[in-house]
Amino acid sequence: MKSLLFLNLIALFVALIAGNVTENVEHQYTKATVHYSEVSDLDVYFDEANVMQKKPVIMHVHGGSWCEGSKDKEGFMGEFFQKNGFVSVVVNYRLYPETEYIDDMVEDIYKTIQWTLNNIAIYGGDASQFTLIGHSAGAHLATLTTVKAALGMEVNGITLKPFHLKHLIPLNGRHEIEEGDELLASIAQLRELGNVPGLSFLANYAEAREHLLVGKSGYDQVKILKQYGDKSIEFLGAEKYTFVECDEDTVDPMGLSDPMIAQLERAVVDVSIDHRIYHGDHTYILDGIENHDAGIENELLDIVNSVY
Repeated sequence: MKSLLFLNLIALFVALIAGNVTENVEHQYTKATVHYSEVSDLDVYFDEANVMQKKPVIMHVHGGSWCEGSKDKEGFMGEFFQKNGFVSVVVNYRLYPETEYIDDMVEDIYKTIQWTLNNIAIYGGDASQFTLIGHSAGAHLATLTTVKAALGMEVNGITLKPFHLKHLIPLNGRHEIEEGDELLASIAQLRELGNVPGLSFLANYAEAREHLLVGKSGYDQVKILKQYGDKSIEFLGAEKYTFVECDEDTVDPMGLSDPMIAQLERAVVDVSIDHRIYHGDHTYILDGIENHDAGIENELLDIVNSVY
């Protein structure tokens, strides 16, 4: 453990002198970019001058219908949490068409979590106070990864090891995904809408769903949990699950959290569940954070701080 810590300190020093760490003067954060695997990277937002005082950790997983988005586009989430007393991690993961398998994305999220647990102390983070947040497709992937790891499932030949989160917060996520004719119909609808001027991106979403979901399995956390008996799971990765939905969300409409909540209540012994509904659209929380809306900032901090 001491040798690993020493090597990570060297890596941080090298990153500093190589210019891979940037500093924002306004509220004094440092951003370190780390290649956690051969195929992707993450950013850590931390206070370089105060790494000895350990802070809670928040990891954010971006959305984008499994085919777009990046840590850079949602770096404001990392800045926001660092500014409010956390060490924050914002991640990239493989997207379609780089991959045609949801499990590749799960593997990437799992590796970022393992990297964070093993290394975040050198950035001033307390791995025992770890919150995982995901938005939209990122909410699905964060939840699916947590479920598969907690149940010791195999992904790409790797048996995932359980980890312990203080809090899992899926923002505007899809927790039960269509299959069969219903899935094909939703893909056809996206393709049709993609012909409308200004909505061409929906055709890309349709293509991603076709290649990632049709004829495949293992991507639906609700379906996985339905295989387990009542109160047969002692702990499912997180002490608390907080599901956030918005009443004007037309991308992932209200109600998509209900099946996951029902399975948690039925199958898991030790879990706290919260369900927050806000008046807004699919990106209500993210837009509020990016635009420095004090009310929305306080709402998100209230959710996060509810476990402390």
